[in-house]
Amino acid sequence: MKIVQEIPERDIIKVMPENLDDLWYLSTIIERGDNVYAVTERRVQDKGDKLRADRGVKRRMFLGVRCEKVEFHEDTNRLRIFGTIIHGPDDVPLGSHHTIEVEPFTEVSIQKRWKKWHLERLKEAVESSQKPKIVAVVMDDSEADIYLIREFGVKEVASIKSDVSKKLDYKANEQVRAEYYHEIAKTLLNYDTDKILVAGPGFGKNNFQKFASEKYKDLAKKIVVENTCTTGRTGLNEILKSGIINKIYGEARLSKEAQYVNKLLEEIAKNGLAAYGIDEVKKALNYSAIETLLVTDEMLRKRHIEEIMNLTESIGGKVIVISTTHDAGKQLKALGGIAALLRFPIE
Repeated sequence: MKIVQEIPERDIIKVMPENLDDLWYLSTIIERGDNVYAVTERRVQDKGDKLRADRGVKRRMFLGVRCEKVEFHEDTNRLRIFGTIIHGPDDVPLGSHHTIEVEPFTEVSIQKRWKKWHLERLKEAVESSQKPKIVAVVMDDSEADIYLIREFGVKEVASIKSDVSKKLDYKANEQVRAEYYHEIAKTLLNYDTDKILVAGPGFGKNNFQKFASEKYKDLAKKIVVENTCTTGRTGLNEILKSGIINKIYGEARLSKEAQYVNKLLEEIAKNGLAAYGIDEVKKALNYSAIETLLVTDEMLRKRHIEEIMNLTESIGGKVIVISTTHDAGKQLKALGGIAALLRFPIE
């Protein structure tokens, strides 16, 4: 994310999202009632051609809308902002509805009552653009799953299976294994990243690293090997919760979120310093007991949740927004979408 301009006297910040992660960040920052301005396309009827019954022609123009709804579309790589027009050319009626579609490298001006957590999310987005893309390979001798760990969630980009078999002799198996490693390496070459995490149980990960150091030397320089007890999605969750990603790449938001939710679940299991669900969280807030508030991105649109977030910050607590596109976020959603780690126990 790039901050293009700040106009504090008008509560306006102009930003330019640079990737899909940035669009997700904007989806958590832009809210109902905000004013959003951008260059967009709109169908306009030609006044000089009243006999035509078509839908008019699309024209690019600068419009401002008062936001009514925001939708993040990962599959189409865009953010849609629905609202009523508050600013535009003379031939566009104010108050009519319009949807601004924001794609990477679209400049967007946001006018709103900026709260502390809004600005922190914007700061996170700017900082994340300076971090490398995280690629993780969770593998053994039979299968390798390759994941792209992004700011808003995890995407599996490849699943590669090995044809190694006990029915084959040693020489045949070695050839099959080499083909398996070649396929993994060629897939990884598609991603421009500074580090590649290769993890899994057994010696498969180590053997792949050795193979890469002989056949793909530039790729091998990026590889960091770690142990996990399992493969697949379970192995990936083990990586996220362990803090390995933080150690290798610096503080990655997704890994941080998984650790917060894991800590919450541990406290709940031992009936410790945790509260979950709206009623319990409000009770903890009344005691000023909240140290860290965890809220799913889906809950941000609810006005009473925003009030809880503001009050948490007023007592010195930290607010963490958790994406529901990964397993940690889904676990928090199952607990009511809101929870807190506490400074001290409450009755």
